[in-house]
Amino acid sequence: MVDLSRVHVYCWDARPYPAFPYNTEVWSDGENWRLGHWLNGRFSAAPLASLVEAILADYGIVGHDTAHLAGLVNGYVIDRLMSPRDALGPLELAYFFDSVESEGQIAFRHRGIDPPVLTLAQDDLVEERAGDALLTLTRAQETDLPASAKLSHIAATGDYRQAVAEARRLTVASERVARAELPLVLDPEAAAQIADAWLFETWASRERAAFKLPPSALAVEPGDVVTLEKDGTEFLVRVTEIGERGLREIEGLSVDPEVYSAVSAAPRETPGGETVYDGTPHVEFLDLPLLRGDEPPEAGYVAAFQIPWPGAVAVYGSPEDAGYALRATATAPAIIGLTTGPLPLGPLGIVDRASRLRVELGGGELSSVTRMQLLAGANAAAIRNADGGWEVLQFETATLVGESTYELTDLLRGQAGTEREMRAPLAAGAPFVLLGGEVTRVNIAPAEVGLPLLWRYGPAGRDIADRSYSAAAHTFVGRGLKPLSPVHIRTTRSDEGDVAVSWLRRARLGGDSWEVAEVPLTEDSERYEIDILDGATVVRTITAAAPSCVYEAADQVADFGGPQSAISIAVHQMSAAYGRGTPRLAVV
Repeated sequence: MVDLSRVHVYCWDARPYPAFPYNTEVWSDGENWRLGHWLNGRFSAAPLASLVEAILADYGIVGHDTAHLAGLVNGYVIDRLMSPRDALGPLELAYFFDSVESEGQIAFRHRGIDPPVLTLAQDDLVEERAGDALLTLTRAQETDLPASAKLSHIAATGDYRQAVAEARRLTVASERVARAELPLVLDPEAAAQIADAWLFETWASRERAAFKLPPSALAVEPGDVVTLEKDGTEFLVRVTEIGERGLREIEGLSVDPEVYSAVSAAPRETPGGETVYDGTPHVEFLDLPLLRGDEPPEAGYVAAFQIPWPGAVAVYGSPEDAGYALRATATAPAIIGLTTGPLPLGPLGIVDRASRLRVELGGGELSSVTRMQLLAGANAAAIRNADGGWEVLQFETATLVGESTYELTDLLRGQAGTEREMRAPLAAGAPFVLLGGEVTRVNIAPAEVGLPLLWRYGPAGRDIADRSYSAAAHTFVGRGLKPLSPVHIRTTRSDEGDVAVSWLRRARLGGDSWEVAEVPLTEDSERYEIDILDGATVVRTITAAAPSCVYEAADQVADFGGPQSAISIAVHQMSAAYGRGTPRLAVV
């Protein structure tokens, strides 16, 4: 309808292919791409006729006719030495054309396109010997035909990985499967079309015809379609072989042109339900304390998120930029977001009813819990401060106040010994991670705690060198090994001026039982270090093997010049595996 000389290139979309058109969650007009005017994803395709000509030229073959070939090829691989016939074979199967000799040159013709060249009645056929049948029809048995066809190809989406398209007939007695491996780059729709056409062509050509024509029928060539009449019925036969010995011995297969009809306008689907995605996942590395008590104390954690979700995100680690080993696989997207306002310091050990935390999520949703569920550990989350530390908190109530934005109230702050990670205030824009089952444990050996490691993470279905992988450096510190800060610091002053300090220790695990008089000692031995502070300067460190110590009057004179009415101290429980635990600061 449009003169090709008046067709001009006018629409190049800035959106990246294949993210557009396949990522319809972001761009709703993606389904129009296959029927529209966009050049994205089409500009690099080669016309089938040009590809065939290039292959023939590589083999030095001249004298051919490719003018009747139509179609676009996204990519074709010739990866070894082969004959020209073998090089053209996959193209013939995929684009359903025949290579024939016509008038002294090689001609290429699509099947089912050209009309029949002859209509042959019984009187037009030649009887070579008396009694011979003019027309022999042989029908293949149903059990010899395939019930399904599987087509291996190179996926145009998904970074040129191997994919399989399958077509199947449901109501047949056969259990055979036809398989073909095509070194062709195909999009999912084209691959499905080829598999369907290939399977139904096999069934449409199940009848083989043999007959003889006089020499006057010299115009009939292999690839031509003729109409045969028998018993008042007409059917089409595609000529496959011609024998010349005066008479022309013709063999052909039944053909149905509808098999090669254009693709239906059905919505595009990706192979195997694969989601086409772009970009790289967002990953947060988390150093978390023991939350349940059954985790390896040296373990680290990752939370991964991407829209659309690639199925799984693999995390590889190495001490150098080589020899990466798989350390974790996140199989579900974590609920990750950012705080949208400042968060002040909160009280410890009681529900904070005053503070309100607003969080904007990248995906997922939050929900409220009952007070009993809250106290049982539900709705635990982590927020990262500017120094990289993670405060663990819980929230009882989550209220949706905007698009993907929640207001969290009735908070429990500084959980699991993370009170030192609170800030006054925590600035807006802090990363937020819901500590659900989507947060994945990273395998860290005890000897790797505190060592800087390099990390690469990306879709688990792709190679680590793929552009969808990101790199990061992170040192896991074995936060689960760190002793919790002591509590309930008490002091008394003797008549001589000595200050006696006492406290209660806490346990990293097993400390929630109400049945024991004292929490268990979770370290190899009980040791403490008590820093005496002059502002931010440590003027003295006292060691103790029990939850008490004495700051003698003589030491006060040496440190400050005389007895002090108020003394700032920091009490640390010690760990043989970690060192100093979280300090408890007090002015006594």
